[in-house]
Amino acid sequence: MADAEKDHEPIRQSVHVDCPIEDAFQLFTERMAEWWPSEAALALEPFEGGRVVEQTPSGVELDWGTVTAWDPPRRVEFTGDRGRVEVEFAVEADGARVTLTHTGWQLAVTGPTCVMLAGVAGHFARFAAREMMVAV
Repeated sequence: MADAEKDHEPIRQSVHVDCPIEDAFQLFTERMAEWWPSEAALALEPFEGGRVVEQTPSGVELDWGTVTAWDPPRRVEFTGDRGRVEVEFAVEADGARVTLTHTGWQLAVTGPTCVMLAGVAGHFARFAAREMMVAV
């Protein structure tokens, strides 16, 4: 594989969360503003064609992208100015496997922003673990 192609491979992350697949999907999609690693709050409208909305710390609301697939509790996909993110949820042992695949990131993302996006799955896993401890 050429170096240029390798440099633009999708960013793929997978984490295990200790909750049912339905809870993982709900935490990911309904409470993004609480765990997404950004100063701005991110929210998804829960349907295909829905908006991905970013609310800045000053309260300004910006259209960030579009929900391109909505299949609870198995899959959600959305686009934005930072490419396309596909999130798959699967039953795994005593919880759920959440796999994020980020494509097209190289078109708009460089430096620190790319590093931040590479840590999204970890942010979500830590958030889900805290929420499941509270729910017990």
